[in-house]
Amino acid sequence: MKKDWKYLLYICSAFGLFLAVKLLSPKQHDWTITFAQEDRNPYGAYVFNAVLPALFPQGVHHTYKTLYELKDSLPKSANVLIVASNFSGSKEDTDVLLDHVNGGGSVFISAHYFYSQFGDTLDLRTSDFLFSGNNNLFNQDSSYLKFASPAMDTTQHYMFRTGNIHNYFTRFDTTRTTVIARNELNQPITLRVKWGKGSFILNSTPMAFTNIYLLNGQNHRFLSNTLSYLPSSPLWWTEYYHLGRREISTPLRFILTTEPLRWAYYITLVALLVFMLFEMKRKQRIIPIIKPLTNTTLDFVHTIGNLYYQRAEHKNIAEKRIHYFADQLRSRYWLTHIVFDEDFVHTLTQKSGKPEEEVRALVNIIAYIQKNKTILADILIEFDERLEKFNR
Repeated sequence: MKKDWKYLLYICSAFGLFLAVKLLSPKQHDWTITFAQEDRNPYGAYVFNAVLPALFPQGVHHTYKTLYELKDSLPKSANVLIVASNFSGSKEDTDVLLDHVNGGGSVFISAHYFYSQFGDTLDLRTSDFLFSGNNNLFNQDSSYLKFASPAMDTTQHYMFRTGNIHNYFTRFDTTRTTVIARNELNQPITLRVKWGKGSFILNSTPMAFTNIYLLNGQNHRFLSNTLSYLPSSPLWWTEYYHLGRREISTPLRFILTTEPLRWAYYITLVALLVFMLFEMKRKQRIIPIIKPLTNTTLDFVHTIGNLYYQRAEHKNIAEKRIHYFADQLRSRYWLTHIVFDEDFVHTLTQKSGKPEEEVRALVNIIAYIQKNKTILADILIEFDERLEKFNR
């Protein structure tokens, strides 16, 4: 009992030390870029999601489905929102977007790059000015974005970290496109593309809509003014194109995605493992080795064979082998009527695939043994060799 208390004291001390370290250590931020509406980390979209109900009072719907899966549930005039690192919709997704906008809907997509069918259809291309090598922003920590449309305040500058707003549009269809916003180098970063009865609002700086920037200064106005180009209709935000199908969750997934529960789960596993190690060391006994029963079948066969051979009962040994051989033929080749004659030679040759001369020699020696009352040892040896050769 005293030993049990000692192990329990070790575990409780380790647990208490871990809690003290976690409580006294400075909080570590998760800098993973998620764009997730429930994430409060710097690059999540919790603030983005918080301001949407005021901008779209008709309703905000969250989903993790593809655009093709949403095809039948989207209202005709609904707004579609996508925020991702890259957008490369499939042909089916692109067709849904184009049909929806052509019918009067609106779509807002913010991504660093636009690939695949969607980018080719709208003739879009984005580039990174940090790799151009001919700009003055390369060594600057921060730079600004501004609106280019006369309908907005074009003198207001919204400051961001340069390394997070470095993409801009280098190609687009100028006949149907209006530039809404530009960066400090006067490069377009937000476009309005007319398509049928509706329009696309395309942005190349998705990091500008994350928590860390929306809580800084007047940057939230950049978000609200950009989304003001969408009509007053219900908004459907699909996070599939950055997060995948996160709605397929399990209790374990919920535990692992919640930091306090995740640490509690890990501590429980470690404690159980330590307990099992100590208990195994205390209570496990040596398992005796039980020698398995020996197989004496071969010894018995050797004994009987030697007995027959020493008494020169070659005929008896041969007949027993012939009976065993016939039983093998019945089970292997499904032969029911076995008579060792010339017709049987042809039948066995076809069934076994062995050379006809080899089969005929074996059948002839079997017929010889059955015909004679006694046989010599040489005949028995020859029969055994031919039988072994046939079985190989």
